[in-house]
Amino acid sequence: MPYTVRHGREGELRQVPETGEWWQDSAFMTFHAPEAGIGGHVRIGHEPHHAGGISALWFGLVTRDGRQFRRNVATPLTDADLRDDGFGAHGGRYLAVLDGEDVVFAVDDEGCSMRLRFADFYARTDFFPPSAGTLVDDFASSHFETSGRVTGTIVLGGRTYEVDGLGHRDRSWGVRRWDTLLDHRWVPGTVGPELSFGCISWHGVDGSLRQFGYVVREGEVVHAEAVDVVVELEADGLTYRGGTSVLRLPGGEELVVRARPYGATVSEHHGVACVDAICEVEVDGRRGFCDLEVSTNPRAGRGPVTTALRANLADGISGVPEAARA
Repeated sequence: MPYTVRHGREGELRQVPETGEWWQDSAFMTFHAPEAGIGGHVRIGHEPHHAGGISALWFGLVTRDGRQFRRNVATPLTDADLRDDGFGAHGGRYLAVLDGEDVVFAVDDEGCSMRLRFADFYARTDFFPPSAGTLVDDFASSHFETSGRVTGTIVLGGRTYEVDGLGHRDRSWGVRRWDTLLDHRWVPGTVGPELSFGCISWHGVDGSLRQFGYVVREGEVVHAEAVDVVVELEADGLTYRGGTSVLRLPGGEELVVRARPYGATVSEHHGVACVDAICEVEVDGRRGFCDLEVSTNPRAGRGPVTTALRANLADGISGVPEAARA
């Protein structure tokens, strides 16, 4: 397809900032290791012209044994964050750095340490079409994604988890107007190098609704002709019990992803409250994972989140929410 764009290795590094308060440069990764029973996500976003320069951090871990960890904070950019090999946050205690051909995500926090290596399954690819409207115009003008294998070690609350699992990551830079987003559903995932997928539903403040998706089979990209993403929203209006995504591919084929979260984390930034839920999935008879990421804010409210039935809302180590055990 003509709108597929590939990015080179230089795209992994911090980009030269443009002027304006809302220019940002960010790295995101989500993963799941089924044998270890742990998954999570991390986002490091640099905003060099906002409030004197900040680094916005989203970090969440969920486990099958009930341990959770969250760190959601915006802190001043420091020399430890402004690295030549990538990104830092929280005074350099959180890192996303290029190491050879892989990206390493590292954490050194109270009660939590992590070092995970992400090896890509396919080339760094921008799947967003020009018709994506405000998503491209106001939120992610330069962007790429890829799925891959994630390996390494996490120590959480004194317990060690040896990670060998699946992941998905992205990079974005450019102007990001957070106030242009009302709702979104993003479902990136993979079952391995033979099959990865992603779909997105994006509701902009201008009233537009854009939905699109893709499948990558053995490195070859196929764009969906239509996408349908439905989530089972909880009474809190924020979290959810699961979701189903259908990607209709050329030739009439349908790829169906039924996602059941076993843990989720709330992240807030610039008035957006985002829930990332780690889900085990089965696609075409193969087991894998997806991150069911959702924000729901159709009336553009700006108050803080006070209740989350099925996602972690407390920074640091905590137990799994009671509703999620039901």
